[in-house]
Amino acid sequence: MSKGKISLIILAVFAVIAVFCVTIHLLQKKPVQSLTAVKPVQTGSKKDSVESAVAPAAKQTDSINLTISAFQKKPSLATLNVVENSIRQQLPSLSIEQRYALLEQWEKALTPMISRLDPEQKKVLTIYDNLAGSSYVDSESAADYGKRMDRELPEKLTFYQKTLYKQLTDHQIQITQAEEVGSVYKLKPAYWKDLFASSLTESDQKYWNQRAFENDPVVDYDAGLAVDRVTLGDWAFSWEQYLKKYPKSHYQNHAESIYQSYMCDLLVGLENTPTLDSETNKIVPEVETDFDTIIKRHPNSSVSNAITLFRKKIQEVEGKTNISTKLYDIANTIVKQTK
Repeated sequence: MSKGKISLIILAVFAVIAVFCVTIHLLQKKPVQSLTAVKPVQTGSKKDSVESAVAPAAKQTDSINLTISAFQKKPSLATLNVVENSIRQQLPSLSIEQRYALLEQWEKALTPMISRLDPEQKKVLTIYDNLAGSSYVDSESAADYGKRMDRELPEKLTFYQKTLYKQLTDHQIQITQAEEVGSVYKLKPAYWKDLFASSLTESDQKYWNQRAFENDPVVDYDAGLAVDRVTLGDWAFSWEQYLKKYPKSHYQNHAESIYQSYMCDLLVGLENTPTLDSETNKIVPEVETDFDTIIKRHPNSSVSNAITLFRKKIQEVEGKTNISTKLYDIANTIVKQTK
């Protein structure tokens, strides 16, 4: 056999082998491609579907937990921004229960840290104290005092302190006077409204709107009412409406507590702003005027009915006994009866 024929035979053999190898390769590759396109088998198991849905949310909450932990280790405006951005991005994909839990978790982590975001905060507080002590205005309401301090304080600050003060204000962190403590940093309810409310239920949004509107007022200051009775009546009426419209809301218990507190302060007053004249045991004329105003503004409401019953109770015992020590018990009973 000539060398030419042998070469042709060898080439033919190699060609057959090559075709065989390519065929085997394609047969092996085809099942892999089809597996990647096959959808997961639907087993009908609720556990499987729940686990697949919870897994992404679990990863997201883990991510938020890490940013909160980093903030707690090194509190600053920078790490505060990181946490807030993380919450805004991931809130929509969390369940409502997870959103409530996250709000509570972040509230507990942030609140103790709001005075530790920048070393210069202490100096700003000192300047605030000095300004407050040198610019007292007689008979100035708490609201007017706060507005005036917001205007005058920046004029006393350095450029850096002004920038810091604005950043704190942007994060709803304010300076306020705490009785027997002095000036302190405080987080406004508007912070939680801005960050969480839009991702909560309708009733929760109403709750945070009202909390932000009132701005956690100091009702009792220096043994007297720091908020006038007519305003307390308006606020109490708002909470009355909330409780009637949303009897099973997430914040029902807290709303009940606020309503009860406002009504007792409204009816009884405080040591330096009492409802009753200590000598006659009659309702003070100025308080009677406030009661009339509230009843006209909110007729047939629980607030108005409570005032009416309270007046009746005072008239029944007028001149017979000193009931000043029993006023809170009387007020509490009446408020519960008129809900």
